[in-house]
Amino acid sequence: MTLISDFALRWFLLTTRSPDATTGMAPVWFLLQALSFWIGLLVAVIILVCLLADLWALNTDSARLLSLLWGVSGIVHLGGILFTELFLISVPVLSYYVYQRRTGDELPRLHTPI
Repeated sequence: MTLISDFALRWFLLTTRSPDATTGMAPVWFLLQALSFWIGLLVAVIILVCLLADLWALNTDSARLLSLLWGVSGIVHLGGILFTELFLISVPVLSYYVYQRRTGDELPRLHTPI
């Protein structure tokens, strides 16, 4: 969504500076940018809520790690809306989480002393 938002912003700025720009183009590009931002926010919130619900359902024993860290990865993904570079962290981490859940492998745990 950030690419669409950047594209819309670039074209919005170009159309507002151009003397021969169509009158209705500036609002269209502005709406495209706003729409892409809010859709990206909605998708990120859905990912975070689904991740937290899955972690809550899995949290059956006290040794289950990183429930907090997996949740933080969802929050980092949410921050990727404003700072695209955060997707370089959150997407691989969340992809690993989904892969581990899909294959049935154990998620990493903290080793707690007995």
